[in-house]
Parts: sequence; structure tokens; C-alpha cells
Amino acid sequence: MKTVRIVSAVLLAIPLVLFGGNYFLHLFPLPSGDGSTGDQLLQAMQSGGMMTAIAFSHVVAGMLLLIPRTRFLGALLQLPMSIGIVAFHATMLPAGIAVAIVLLLLNLGALADFRRLHSLVEGAPL
Repeated sequence: MKTVRIVSAVLLAIPLVLFGGNYFLHLFPLPSGDGSTGDQLLQAMQSGGMMTAIAFSHVVAGMLLLIPRTRFLGALLQLPMSIGIVAFHATMLPAGIAVAIVLLLLNLGALADFRRLHSLVEGAPL
């Protein structure tokens, strides 16, 4: 199970760091949009400055996933973003749903440390 968590975390971290960093460094061009509603939302987020915060959070979560001591924290921070990515592609830009689901599954695989999950909710009030 430890191997599954490590492989999932590294495979999840690679696109997060690569594409999040590409937003700032412009190493390779991204494909142009198709004019769909999802593309319009992405353009609005970029022109409004929200994409900067999203790209930065992806880079931070990706770096945390690569460091063994902070791997669980990185996966936990990435989980709401992964769910949001799946929801976005399921509702607005269906072309990327397969990749989004793979990223969500990798995120869940990186979180598959039941001992840590149990310790998080052990003392929580009902």
C-alpha cells in the first residue's frame, strides 16, 4: 500500500508542478480554446487574476507531494482542487473528463493512508 501511495503522489505531482509552473514560465504553449462555456470561464479566470492563485496552489501542492514528510498534506490540500477539476470538466468542458478522473484517482491513491485519516477524525466531535 505504501508503494501505491508513493507512485500516486509522484504521478499526481508531475502534472501539477509542470503545468502550474508553465503558467508562470511559459515553457510551452497551451492549446487555444474552442469558444465553449468552459473555455470562456477559463479566460475570465485568467484575465481576472484567479488563475495565478490556482497555478501557484497547484505548484505548492505538487511540491508537497514530492517531499515524503509532507506528502499526505499535499494530497489533502489537492483533494478539493481535484474534485473541482472533475466537476468543471463534467459540467463545462467534457473533453478533459478522462484526465480529470485519473488525477482524482491518483489523489485518492496518495491519500490512502488510513492510519493518518483515522488520526484526523479520531477526536472530532460528532
